[in-house]
Amino acid sequence: MSRHARRAAAAAALAVLSASHAGAQGEVSIPVLIYHEIATDGRPPGETVIALDRFEEQMQHLARAGYQTLSIDELVAVMRRERPPPRKAVVLTFDDGWKNVLNAVPVLQRHRMKASFWIITGAGIGHDYLEWSDIERLARDPLFQVESHTVSHPWDANDNLVTWMAGKIPGKDAASVRAELVESKATLETRLGRPADYLAWPVGWYTEEMVQLAKEAGYRGLLTAEDGANSPGDDVFHIKRVFVDGACDMASFRRLLATPAYRPCQTSGRSTHGHTPPRQ
Repeated sequence: MSRHARRAAAAAALAVLSASHAGAQGEVSIPVLIYHEIATDGRPPGETVIALDRFEEQMQHLARAGYQTLSIDELVAVMRRERPPPRKAVVLTFDDGWKNVLNAVPVLQRHRMKASFWIITGAGIGHDYLEWSDIERLARDPLFQVESHTVSHPWDANDNLVTWMAGKIPGKDAASVRAELVESKATLETRLGRPADYLAWPVGWYTEEMVQLAKEAGYRGLLTAEDGANSPGDDVFHIKRVFVDGACDMASFRRLLATPAYRPCQTSGRSTHGHTPPRQ
């Protein structure tokens, strides 16, 4: 073999090795997916609504593609380097505690998939939301975790936890924010008889001052709505998550898993997802 051929072969081998290493590195990035309503009533799908049959198709894809679903506890342990990351992993979260999220439960159980449900402990109980009996039943299933999504989930761009913290809403202040965090945690722990260690920020809006309040309240991890995946060594008080738009097709879902970033698949109507936090 000529010197040129040997150099070409060595370069090719190095390229393969580098690609393999990059793939291995990429496999420790874990996307966290946000779902809300799992609908069977024919409503148009969108940012916070996905039809049950499309949701089931997505779960089938995860199962066939070899994804391992992690609980929030397991994700945090990976991020803290307390356990090795799986080769392929994903985390499923369901925000707000809508009653129709029960449509997802048989699908998750059939595929033995872990998931977490984020409950609004004051304003999000009953009527269109889960009853406490439903929440308690979910919490008893070893596949599922039930965690905090605050007491009232203020989500208006001008009236939310961030603007409360900034003193922009009469009668609301840092103490009001603290109460949302502390009381929701206490209610869940009393109702379920187990720790509520994690909080998902309403709409994903927060400030670093609010992060400190949550730490003082005893939370062990905080979930945002910021694009990206999570890797060993990342900050568990800034866990990244991405919305799954129910209007997207399966090709979009596969892209979302590979590159976790929110991509709406319809442009009509008002978006409830806040990429830009309200001004403080």
